[in-house]
Amino acid sequence: MERRGVAQFGEILIDFDRMELRRSGREIPATYLEFKVLRYLIDNPQRVFSRDDLLRAVWPQRRRAPGRTVDTAISHLRRKLEEDPARPVYLLTVYRASYKFVPTMAD
Repeated sequence: MERRGVAQFGEILIDFDRMELRRSGREIPATYLEFKVLRYLIDNPQRVFSRDDLLRAVWPQRRRAPGRTVDTAISHLRRKLEEDPARPVYLLTVYRASYKFVPTMAD
């Protein structure tokens, strides 16, 4: 799935070193913070992270971030990565916990 700063799953290709995100070969713009969230989740597949875990890992300088900061970042990433953002297969919500990254079975 990942080698030397590159992650690939489904139709998604992410080059973290170049900060490039592609879906079906087409480049999709993403912010620095979106790349940080992706990197953290992809480096820890299947692991469930609370919002606080993600805030500490990705936004460590912010003691108190707005309540929906993580949710907003995940929502934006789902629109960029998922074929159907309303039914995600990669960035999943874990009820009463938070989020996890799930690579597909074929990856």
